[in-house]
Amino acid sequence: MKKKTLIALITTTVVLVSALTSILVTGRKTNVNTDKSIQGLNEELSEIMYLGSLAPSSHNIQCWLIELYPEEGKLTVSADPERKLGVVDPHAREQFLSLGCYIRTLEEAFLAYGYNVTYSYDESTDTMNLSFKKISDKIDPNTIARIKKRHTDKRAFDISDSSKNEYVAKLCKNNGCEYYSFDTKEFAIIKKATTDAYIKQAYDEETAAELSNWLRLSNKETKDKKDGLSAEQLGITGIKKVFYYLFTNHENAKGKTFADQGIANTENQLNGCMGFIIVSSGDSKKELVECGIKATDIWLDLTENNISVHPMSYAIEEAEYKTQLPSENPQMLLRVGCVKKYGENNAVRRDLSDYIKVH
Repeated sequence: MKKKTLIALITTTVVLVSALTSILVTGRKTNVNTDKSIQGLNEELSEIMYLGSLAPSSHNIQCWLIELYPEEGKLTVSADPERKLGVVDPHAREQFLSLGCYIRTLEEAFLAYGYNVTYSYDESTDTMNLSFKKISDKIDPNTIARIKKRHTDKRAFDISDSSKNEYVAKLCKNNGCEYYSFDTKEFAIIKKATTDAYIKQAYDEETAAELSNWLRLSNKETKDKKDGLSAEQLGITGIKKVFYYLFTNHENAKGKTFADQGIANTENQLNGCMGFIIVSSGDSKKELVECGIKATDIWLDLTENNISVHPMSYAIEEAEYKTQLPSENPQMLLRVGCVKKYGENNAVRRDLSDYIKVH
């Protein structure tokens, strides 16, 4: 073999190996290293605050600001005005639902580490107050594991397990929520309203642009920003993730092809749905926070029983479709079902110092 031919072959091999390595790395799960260290907090409180951040929020915007007084055993939670979905959530309904999810998850984290906690809402400032006091050195690993396990699952679900269906129905009844199984007429109404609302949003330029801003379209972008929707959070993994990152950018994510694929994905999700949970409440910010708290209790219970959850708010976000839903004032709509492997929280979360101020 001639020297030039050998060099060309080696060069080609190196390029191919490099490309293959890049593909394999891209397809792996993105691990985000959240910095939990923050001046003025001990290791235990830092871990508790991190666990609280694993709460769900719309588009994973993580819309909370914290004023923390560790020596006094109290903290205040408020909405971050810079982290709001102005198009689909102009009145901050979902923002305050997310704050309720955060408060309840944080309460659970404190309880798991042996603290007594007391929650109150200040309607004059629309802030949430939490006082905490250490009463035991005993740690509850099951609660911690449940918080870490809880996540939004956007895969199609199995609907055949009747025992799980009955469990969800009983859980909702005990918690003052509504549940509509796949074999009810209400389910069909919710499914159609959700589909139609999603189609409307998918082709709306402002809604598409807002979603595009919160998409994280590479492993690097996910690691750098530590928020928003990565491929894994959209249910895209492995080789599909490689091609998604390769061919999607923030500009074409606002286009028709991306919208068409989103509609197809949504229809697949709705076809793989055991039932819908509707959590209702009044429209005040205090009531929305309480609604988020209730939804989190239900979600954590379902997590413990390996029942997957996917919030689908499209119909609630669009007034013309919200009125079609079989509930007086729905605030959260959860698609539920079963999967062979439950999975875990992708833990794409910001550094604690980004939103916590210690006094």
